[in-house]
Amino acid sequence: VVTANRNGFYYALDRKTGEFVFGTQYAKQTWAKGLDERGRPIAIPGMEPSEKGTLVYPSLQGSTNWASPSYSPATDMLYVPVREMGSIYYKTGVEYKPGTYYTGGSEKALAEEAWGAVRALDVKTGKQVWDFKLPSPTWAGVMATAGGLVFSGSPEGNFFALDASSGKPLWQFQTGGAIRSGPMSFLVGDKQYVAVAGGHALFVFAIE
Repeated sequence: VVTANRNGFYYALDRKTGEFVFGTQYAKQTWAKGLDERGRPIAIPGMEPSEKGTLVYPSLQGSTNWASPSYSPATDMLYVPVREMGSIYYKTGVEYKPGTYYTGGSEKALAEEAWGAVRALDVKTGKQVWDFKLPSPTWAGVMATAGGLVFSGSPEGNFFALDASSGKPLWQFQTGGAIRSGPMSFLVGDKQYVAVAGGHALFVFAIE
């Protein structure tokens, strides 16, 4: 079992026992030195929130989030929607009052310095094979097809197809609204279609 975790590390586990096999960093992270032999993070001292502010990668939104990755047995790659964004975390002296909003601090996201990507990882090693950069951190899922394509979208509204082996952009369509969903594909008769929600509309395209 493999997964690209929101903490910035890629994990491989034994699917029968759940035991840790290996792990490696796949996105920028500044809070851990690495993973120990059990797969537990080795935390870097001094990275907790402070009064002056502590910069940490990834932000609390993660190196990836709920948006789905996709695996292709044809390329043996895992395609991950990646969010490269850090935040500064502050600690303040706030009195806890039951039933009220309480964080004990605050966050300043470095949104202007952030970017996103569809990142192809070698499933056997977790190492990056290619990277298709996006202007901002993505919330869109990824779909790999048997025809050698990888579909995804961007917050700017672009729905696109990439070459699954190289990451080369092959096609794109501007939906006019942010894409925060996962693409899907289906067959009607003998014609294959791909669909995605963009903004407040559903877009359906025939694959020729």
